[in-house]
Amino acid sequence: MKKPLISCVVPSYNSEKYLRDALSSILGQTYRPLEIIIADDGSTDGTADVAAIYGNEIRFFSQDTSGPAATRNFGLTNASGEFVAFIDADDLWHREKLEKQMARFEQRPELDLCITYARMFWSESLIDEETSYREHPRAKQVPGYATTTLLARRKVFDTIGVFDDQYWFGDATDWFIRAKERGLIIELVPEVLTYHRMHESNLTRRRSTDSRDEFLMIVKKSLDRRRSQS
Repeated sequence: MKKPLISCVVPSYNSEKYLRDALSSILGQTYRPLEIIIADDGSTDGTADVAAIYGNEIRFFSQDTSGPAATRNFGLTNASGEFVAFIDADDLWHREKLEKQMARFEQRPELDLCITYARMFWSESLIDEETSYREHPRAKQVPGYATTTLLARRKVFDTIGVFDDQYWFGDATDWFIRAKERGLIIELVPEVLTYHRMHESNLTRRRSTDSRDEFLMIVKKSLDRRRSQS
């Protein structure tokens, strides 16, 4: 029986430093068939040169800089798979991530989307920060309500829409809230299969105040939607 194609979308912006690692973690997946799409948000470094190394193994698309959510949507428009996964260009997947998630869809035909637990890891330049967070809850495994843990049926995006590109930090939070509001069936695989890299250029690190403001805006919009439906 032919297995469904998974489109793996890699949003990138000046991702030359870590992109090879992310692509290697996709190419190392035990699941096939895969399609790898790099959706580039107007990078000015060597991101395109790194992508070119892989030849026909990946598809590279570039747009003018529009933000993370718009870049994910851009990748989605170029995806041809029945299923879609996203991995940020500085993150990593366990080699069995997609295989274990697809097993859940095979077991549960009604399932709409599947996420995994995630754990942070630190770049070598942040060893002191890693040490200080060793016993902190943020350093433990957490349920990954984030795009980089997500595997979803492509048709889900037709049901609840794509990522809201007005958000630079909270687009995933907003999307998952909308998915729950619409009653989509979500399963959390109880294993750490996604690894989020902490480094000096993390977007939320650079603009933490904006991140908090977006979260409050998302919560307010969700409450407004519930009030309008009551």
